Amino acid sequence: MIARAERLADTQPDSTVSLIDSVLRMPANLSERQRMDMAFLQAEALFGCRDGACTVSNGNNNDISGDGARTVSTISPVMDDDFFDDKPFLSTSPDLERAAAYYARKKQYDKAAQAALYSGFVQQHYNEKEVAMRSFMEAEQYGGLIMDSLTVAQAQYKMGRLLYRDGMMQEAIVLLKAAEIGFKKQYAEKALTENLLAICYCMQGNYDSSEICLHQSLLNADNANSNKVKGKTLNNFAVLYRLQGKYDQALDCLRQAINKSDDSKLFLNYLNMGKIFVASGELDSALYYYQKIEDLLPTADVKNETKVSAYGALSQFTENQNDNTQALKYRKAHENLLYEVMRQRQEQAVFHIQKQYDYESLQNSLNRKIILRHRLILIISILLFIAAFIILILQYRHKQLIKAEAEMKMQIDAMKQDLRQTVKFSVIEKEMVSRLRMILAANRAAKRAKDPKNEWSSLMLQVMNGKDSLFDAARATIETAYPNLYDTIRDKYTDLTETETKVCVLSFSDLSNAEIAELLGLSLNTVNQNRSTLRKKLNLKPERMKEQLHNTLNN
Repeated sequence: MIARAERLADTQPDSTVSLIDSVLRMPANLSERQRMDMAFLQAEALFGCRDGACTVSNGNNNDISGDGARTVSTISPVMDDDFFDDKPFLSTSPDLERAAAYYARKKQYDKAAQAALYSGFVQQHYNEKEVAMRSFMEAEQYGGLIMDSLTVAQAQYKMGRLLYRDGMMQEAIVLLKAAEIGFKKQYAEKALTENLLAICYCMQGNYDSSEICLHQSLLNADNANSNKVKGKTLNNFAVLYRLQGKYDQALDCLRQAINKSDDSKLFLNYLNMGKIFVASGELDSALYYYQKIEDLLPTADVKNETKVSAYGALSQFTENQNDNTQALKYRKAHENLLYEVMRQRQEQAVFHIQKQYDYESLQNSLNRKIILRHRLILIISILLFIAAFIILILQYRHKQLIKAEAEMKMQIDAMKQDLRQTVKFSVIEKEMVSRLRMILAANRAAKRAKDPKNEWSSLMLQVMNGKDSLFDAARATIETAYPNLYDTIRDKYTDLTETETKVCVLSFSDLSNAEIAELLGLSLNTVNQNRSTLRKKLNLKPERMKEQLHNTLNN
């Protein structure tokens, strides 16, 4: 869409302005960049400034003819105070002011400066002075960043004009002098600046400085070959001379201005001529020009404000001539036209406010849609975040379950292994106890000496397994279940006596105290005493002696 508008702007700028204005007011789904580019393009088309070249007719095209003709210096639209005279209530979109800030954020200061300058000019046309001043200051700032002296000078000129209209002459003079220097060889614009500078000096009563500025303006207007600027300068000369009482010089300037001006400026020149003749007391000549003004009034293509001034001058002149009927007629026309001017200004203000309201309404509607879209995106994002968080939690739980399952499996395997070891150890212990009791039984049988076939003797030899004493045989049997038990107890508990150590080793079996006494060849009382001593030394309880011995040795 923007590319099409750019092609149209090169050939039909007025159509482009209306087209973009319509597009920007439709609830179209345009991005911020698209809206800013469209608003900037609309301004370029409105002011005829495509590709940085601003052109506007200055009313002297007839000066260009034949070979050797002088080059005509055109006036930039933003310098032309009559630019909007032949246009309807056109304005760039309110987006244009935002476009300047947008381009500045993007560091596109060339576009930012132009957008701010255009925005200020439009706001000035609608008498939005504060907004216009802010826009011109931004244009000066952005233009300075890219060393664009022309844009800076144009902004300074427009700020000076605003200050002049507010009666701040000294501040306006400072800015206009800076603008005059900045225009360099832009002769037409330099002449306009000097014109306004002369008016400021004149308002201060500094007629000499005003006359110097007007002479410089006339020279620059001649260099620019701009009849429009020459006409303005000569008119200001006439006003200056009239204020100084130099009526002949004032009339001479107006006659020159009439020759330089087109038909649209002729009416104003006649009005000034009439005022000068009235001031000089030449009432017949004044009457001549006032009659010309009266004839031109119905058809003159001039601003209504100028017509109001003309009717006021005619009313005062006829009243001084004691023609009260005509004076009353002119005064009534003056009041009616003044009312019409005020009504038109009010319509313009209402139109501008309505456009602003329409734009703000559209912008609010778009903002509501954007906010709704953002809320939906936010809600969806929150839901997605919650879903992702839940998934992460589930994944974490799943990993924890897998880990717990693996640990449980390891514990089960360990328990199985422990169970196998316990079962195996239990079997070994049972075999150990059986073998110990077999040793005791063989020993008892051998002592009774009733073994005609030598069977118990042979069994005794077998169960003793080459050991010299019953304890050594019992020890060997016990250490099949508890390897190196005797040496471990001796190393760990050095304060135990030999008998206590043997009692401790035999306590790992399920033998009774009487059986232990038989294996050691001691009395039951001795074994009981040794077990009691052993329990005290090792801090053991009688009912859990075997279990505690196991734990003590393992630790």
